[in-house]
Formats: sequence, C-alpha cells, structure tokens
Amino acid sequence: MAEESSSSTSSSNKTKNVFLAAGVGHHANGLTKTVGSTTFSNNSKPGAARKLVIKNFKEKPKLPENYTDETWQKLKEAVEAIQNSTSIKYNLEELYQAVENLCSHKISAKLYKQLRVVCEDHIKAQIHQFREYPFVCLCAGTLQV
Repeated sequence: MAEESSSSTSSSNKTKNVFLAAGVGHHANGLTKTVGSTTFSNNSKPGAARKLVIKNFKEKPKLPENYTDETWQKLKEAVEAIQNSTSIKYNLEELYQAVENLCSHKISAKLYKQLRVVCEDHIKAQIHQFREYPFVCLCAGTLQV
C-alpha cells in the first residue's frame, strides 16, 4: 500500500514535470495555457498577498524655510477665530497635519509656549473687559453697587 501511494505520488510528480517541461498545460475544463502565462507563476496564486517593503528615509526630511513661522500664523489665526466665535479659514485636517509636522520635528515645546501665550492674552482681555463693568450684586432684593 505504501508502495502504491509512493508510486502514485511519483507519477503525479512526473506528470507535473512533463507538464511544465512541455510548456503546455491541459485543464479539466479544456483550456490550454502555456508556461509563460501568469497562471503558472508563483506570485499570482489566487488569494496570495504580495510583500510590501517599506524602507526608512536615508536622511530625515527637513521642513521648508519659514514653515514654522507660516504654520504658527495659521494656527494662531485658527485659535483666535475659535476664541472670537468666527469661522476658521483653514481646513481642520490641514491644521492637524501642520501640528503633527511641527511635533515630529521637535518643535512641540515652542508651539506649546506660543499657544499658551495666545490663550493667556485672550483670558486677560476677557477678565479686563469684565473688570471695567461695575460689579452689580443683588443681595436680599436691594441693588448694591
């Protein structure tokens, strides 16, 4: 029995060798394909995934000149627009990508300091605005100024 299975295996291997050596393959459905066709290549098996190789940059990409300043102006305008409840003239995805680029180039600390200054200035202006108005207190139904 073992000899039968080995002989059938060897005969199928011979068939494959003859099949490829002949250069023509006959399928059960009657189609004929040549060895050069893509059906017989190892890379085109149905459902087989191709390898994708991703290589690192040889040197780190550099930001264009004035990118930091121009980007900060965009971000500052966007923050001020939010603070003043007006529309932002830049796409949010563009702003997010700009922040991500700055952070990936180790400019996040500078960006944080600038953002903090803008927010503090806005808060100071709002507090100053409220301090200018007289303080009105309604205590026990009487108006006290």
